[in-house]
Amino acid sequence: MKKNLFVVALISILVVVSMAACTRSATTKQPGEATATSEIPFPISTVDPNQRLTEIVQQTQAAQQPTAQPQEITPETPGEATPIIVVTDTPVPQPTTTLPVLPTLSRPETYTLQKGEWPICIARRYNLDLNSFFSANNLNMNSRPAEGTVLKIPATGTWSSGPRALKAHPADYTVKAGDTIYSIACDFGDVDPLAIAAANNLQAPYTLKVGDVLRIP
Repeated sequence: MKKNLFVVALISILVVVSMAACTRSATTKQPGEATATSEIPFPISTVDPNQRLTEIVQQTQAAQQPTAQPQEITPETPGEATPIIVVTDTPVPQPTTTLPVLPTLSRPETYTLQKGEWPICIARRYNLDLNSFFSANNLNMNSRPAEGTVLKIPATGTWSSGPRALKAHPADYTVKAGDTIYSIACDFGDVDPLAIAAANNLQAPYTLKVGDVLRIP
């Protein structure tokens, strides 16, 4: 009987030892074995998180962009006119030409003959009656008083011996040899020599050059 109890006890001890060994082998990590929490034993490529975030944001924004719709043309309401903008050029100031002031021709009491003048020129110029003028100075049509002669100018009477003007004017005149403003005035008949000087900005002694073009007022 004791022998049987000893055998049973031995078998029980062996069973307990065997179960303990199995439990240990199931729970103990062996070298080279991978578990659910162990690291993956091969390399994995890494991605820059900032770059990836940027890509996600861009994709999201692209997906949120609404599809462009054609614009509808709204017909104008009657009575509402489109304003018209008129562009005008700013006028450019033009240079102004200051006209010379011409002397007023008045009838003097006496006149001194200048080079190139003769009595009939003076009668035309001052609108004198030719006969009265000749009589006051003891002259006739053939008289040739010298330069510097002082002539009397009648206070009354007007020219009545045909047109006073010998040439039309205003006009241009090209100076010839021997010309003076006085002889040129005689050529035109009723022109004041001092008006010729003023119109051409000439100063005394009013020297002229051959070929100059003068404006005759």
